[in-house]
Amino acid sequence: MVSRQLALRLSPVLAFYQVDVGEAEGLLISWRHPLHLPDAEYPHGRPYTRPFGRMAFIMENRSRAAATVILASTVNSSVCRQQGLHRYNTIDLARIARNPDHRDQHSLRAVLRIAREYLAPLWLGTYVNWDARSAELCGQPQIAAMSSTSLPGMPGSMYRFDGFERLRTSKGAKGGGHQKPSAANAIADGARGLWVYRYPEPLRS
Repeated sequence: MVSRQLALRLSPVLAFYQVDVGEAEGLLISWRHPLHLPDAEYPHGRPYTRPFGRMAFIMENRSRAAATVILASTVNSSVCRQQGLHRYNTIDLARIARNPDHRDQHSLRAVLRIAREYLAPLWLGTYVNWDARSAELCGQPQIAAMSSTSLPGMPGSMYRFDGFERLRTSKGAKGGGHQKPSAANAIADGARGLWVYRYPEPLRS
């Protein structure tokens, strides 16, 4: 029993690791995430190009990559004025994906919950400027909510049944100026849903 427990500690059944965003990007491409499929501009798969602060994680199942998550600053400075949510008190679940070999109905929901409850708090203290601005607006650095976006053609039921509220449905940038068109525009009707989970108590450092 002792030797078995030692083996599990050295090689856990399930484990999350923080990784460079490039490693998570590679999985998003190889697992054919809809936003990272090859196209004329990126024949080897579309890279992760959001330029904001971000933290990437990989979940391993018996030392094999089973899922990946990227947390990031929100795209828009205002998330929902009516609820007082903005870039400096909301963390965005920018990407969540699972290995094609783990497409059972529970795996992605488990990853969502772990990201929301255990990974999101790691954002606090990671970016000094973000913490300073959050403290200026909120009294102290805090995360009041997590946001995420369901892809076009997807019902978003994973979010709905895990305490998220859909705030709105919209279409991405069509391009122009310095802005490139959103890759999601080419999926179904291009309309994606913005979902938000409000923490019962804000996460604080």
